[in-house]
Formats: sequence, C-alpha cells, structure tokens
Amino acid sequence: MVVGLQMKPSLTGQGHGSKFSNAIIEQGRQLFKYDHLELAVADFNKRAIRTYEKEGFKKRGEFEDTIRGKSYNFIIMAKNWN
Repeated sequence: MVVGLQMKPSLTGQGHGSKFSNAIIEQGRQLFKYDHLELAVADFNKRAIRTYEKEGFKKRGEFEDTIRGKSYNFIIMAKNWN
C-alpha cells in the first residue's frame, strides 16, 4: 500500500507537521494493525525529514526516481512500534 501526504502550502512551517502526520499514521495503524512503517521523502524536504525524525523515524536507505522527466533523490525512513 502506498499513501501520499502533502500539507497545504499555506499551513507549512507553523508546527502542524507532527500532528498532521501522526493523525494519518495512527488512523492507518488502527485500520491495518501494522507495527512497522516505512516512508519515502524527497531529500530536499528538510522540514518533513526533521518532523519524521522527531516522531521516531530513522533513515535506512535512499533511492532515485524520475518524476515527469526529472530525477529526484528520496530517503527511506522507518519506524517500529513493537
């Protein structure tokens, strides 16, 4: 399963990131009962990376992907709840 998160740009940088991401993650945990989650975040998105690190996600890899003809680097981050 893949889920994309994107906060409305006018709401970024105001300290809502943890609450926003946690609401989505916890709803997913309730519905699907997972105890391990991996996510991919563009390496230029430093605010999102800091938010995920604050929430206990750890960097575990990287990959490159081409989107609409342009290459981007992504960081894979993971968290366990068990």
